[in-house]
Amino acid sequence: MNIQDIIIRILLAIFIGGAIGFNRERENVSAGFRTHALVCLGATIAALIQVELAQLALNEITTTKALSGAIKVNDGRFIGQVVSGIGFLGAGTIIKTKGSVRGLTTAASIWSVACIGIAIGMGFYRVSILGGISIIIVLVVLKKIEEKYITKASTIKLKVKYILKQEAVREIQESIQGYQVNVEGIEVISDDECIYTLKKSKLVGISEIISILSENKNIIMVTKLDITS
Repeated sequence: MNIQDIIIRILLAIFIGGAIGFNRERENVSAGFRTHALVCLGATIAALIQVELAQLALNEITTTKALSGAIKVNDGRFIGQVVSGIGFLGAGTIIKTKGSVRGLTTAASIWSVACIGIAIGMGFYRVSILGGISIIIVLVVLKKIEEKYITKASTIKLKVKYILKQEAVREIQESIQGYQVNVEGIEVISDDECIYTLKKSKLVGISEIISILSENKNIIMVTKLDITS
């Protein structure tokens, strides 16, 4: 393999890995542009080492015929270790919180760019380019389809100021029944104020929930709070 081939494969790995990582960076995830580019590049380098080892073994066998039965090269063993090792990096992006798991898509994209890197390093340009395009389509296009057509629950926090606590708690539960809204937690701030953590269907708007609660005569004020991670 000449130096031009190596440079082309390395640059292609940085470009495809960076393009996929750019999408993740825009989503404000922990593993973004540089991480994906480095994973793809690292996998490419590992595959290049495998190619060089195979070429070295072939040259030795060609030069010394007696070594033909002694030298064996397993093309998949070294690469297989790379794919397994990437799993640990992907696992580091997965965050489990109460009632939800985040980072699975990023973990999958890291594993995918590693596979793309291997394809680039092995010289499978059509596979790597089409694979890279397919990954970007999945991350961009399918996300829009998911957001538009697939219903998901989301968590919101509301600060509720009321007159009578016991009655307010009961009336809030009654008010949200039938609206695909569940109470995840209640944090009491004072005798007349508390914070509700609610899990709602995507089909139900926040303004609709606030409007429903505000109609209650026992509730003085409802305010939406930002959820900090």
